Amino acid sequence: MQYLTRQQPSTPPLPSALQTLAFWRHPHAYLEWCRRRYGARFTVNAIGIPPMVFMSDPAAIKAIVGAPANVLHPGAGGRAIVPLVGDGSFMLAEEDEHLAGRRAILPAFHRRVINEHAEMVRDIAARELAKWPRGTSFASHPYLRALTLRVILRTIFGGEEARLRELHARLLTMFAVTRSLTLQEPPLRRVPGWRGIWRSFLVDRAAVDKIIAQLIEEEAHSGARDSGLLSMLLGGQHPDSDQLSITQIRDTLMSVILAGHETTASELAWAFQLLAHEPLIAGRLVDDLDAGGEAYLTAAIQEVLRHRPVFLFTIPRVVRRPFEIAGTTYRPPVQLVGCIHLMQHDPGLYPEPHRFRPERFLDAPPRPEVWMPWGGGRKRCPGHHLAMLEMRTVLETVLRDFELLPVGEKIETARWRSVIVTPGRGSRIMLRKRQRGFSGRTTAAAARGVLS
Repeated sequence: MQYLTRQQPSTPPLPSALQTLAFWRHPHAYLEWCRRRYGARFTVNAIGIPPMVFMSDPAAIKAIVGAPANVLHPGAGGRAIVPLVGDGSFMLAEEDEHLAGRRAILPAFHRRVINEHAEMVRDIAARELAKWPRGTSFASHPYLRALTLRVILRTIFGGEEARLRELHARLLTMFAVTRSLTLQEPPLRRVPGWRGIWRSFLVDRAAVDKIIAQLIEEEAHSGARDSGLLSMLLGGQHPDSDQLSITQIRDTLMSVILAGHETTASELAWAFQLLAHEPLIAGRLVDDLDAGGEAYLTAAIQEVLRHRPVFLFTIPRVVRRPFEIAGTTYRPPVQLVGCIHLMQHDPGLYPEPHRFRPERFLDAPPRPEVWMPWGGGRKRCPGHHLAMLEMRTVLETVLRDFELLPVGEKIETARWRSVIVTPGRGSRIMLRKRQRGFSGRTTAAAARGVLS
């Protein structure tokens, strides 16, 4: 079916199958090629979905993320993750239902609550780092996923009893499906080879659902209440909590688990790649930490989020009613996409945009209208305070005792993992013991600084 009108932006002269393959294999390069050829607005035709019109102008992105949900429908753009988070996920809901879901989880991710997690995050980071290889190359991303998953499970459930350890292992296995096209392309689930991947995922998902249902049931009948997300959902701290079914709570928890560990682990993987390949920047960062500073670490994290955002674009908004941007009217069922990666690599906004330069944020923080690593509008990531704390804590913990050494001559090419991008070879690095550690501020004090 041909959805595109003559008014809408140009698209590469390739069949949808080839456009899908190019975007899947080389996401950064494909987006940048499209902008060089077509400018700040272009259309991508992927297999089985309506055309996606990409826009990288800040004003256009602001219009997309700020449009009413009854005009631009963001939930439909995230349907690929339904098998992971469930149909009842607040991330996929709209209008009042979405806002109610956000209100349900926000108390657990309030800045004050996250500051209280600093010691917990530091302890987990130290214990996980003790398991990492020394003096040999290894893929850091799987280790980072294990670390960030432990943090989010503690944030949700509290302690570390045996079933939570089992849940941790099952989730790591289950989320392996995010590397596969079977998540985005349902027809592949019946194809030999792909079919086995999907069947394994279904087995792991059933085991995960069973454990989570048991944990919900036990918490519901327990008199104890803490500040964990599950307790908040069940303890009456949210006005709609008595109306939530086990399935609804499960879908909320799975949404938080997926978003709360995959994105942070991937951003840390990019940080390791960038710092390992930029020894002068890494050296300046360590010197600042040795001197008890924090400004350069904050700037480095902000620059990682600019230079390698794991979300290349906002959640696609499906046009439900005619919507005009910059003189062009878009009609159903076209999808409008704000391209975060291209905006954050616009030389008119960021000089030398393809260089990793934390110095650009030393004198002033990023401007929110042109720095959107957490998304924007109603779909902005509610867990960004926790993610910032984790990035700061993990980088401090690693750099206190180790040098980051590169493996290979270039930073790894991006590869898709569900709806985010990660270093293609798992962010391979090498850790070498430092001769001395730094005596900077405690992580808890640093957290208060970065989250203030």
